[in-house]
Amino acid sequence: MAVVLLAAGPSGGAQPGSAAREPVVVTADGMEAEKLGDKVRFTGNVTLKKEEMTLSSDSMTVFYDAGSKVIRRIDARGNVMVRKEGRVAFANRASYYSRDEKIILTGNARIIENDNQLGGKRITLFMRDDRSIVEGGRVLLYQEQPVSPSGGARRR
Repeated sequence: MAVVLLAAGPSGGAQPGSAAREPVVVTADGMEAEKLGDKVRFTGNVTLKKEEMTLSSDSMTVFYDAGSKVIRRIDARGNVMVRKEGRVAFANRASYYSRDEKIILTGNARIIENDNQLGGKRITLFMRDDRSIVEGGRVLLYQEQPVSPSGGARRR
């Protein structure tokens, strides 16, 4: 099953001629509307696609404004994975805030980019700015071994 929803567009600083709302496509095994008009819950193999970002999880609840149909927040639970431009983030839980275009990851949160890994209690991904804030965490960075003047890699 696939459902197309509309998300809030960029706040205030939208480019002239840009759309006010961007399509969000959610696919899942099941859907339940608890209160038609402002809350929809998706279950089983849930995948949300918005531009270059993909968010997948076991379940997802979408909260939106009943009048304007603009998504306010999305809560994802269980086996959360966020992919965008070569970066992959994992967590037990995630909340996506449409207006700020940010995702807050909690519960064994970590980001993998190339061979580098960031992990923490809470990771905030700012999708518009392509930056992250890691709280209470650890960073594991890999770099190429320096080459010695004789041409071989130096031993540490």
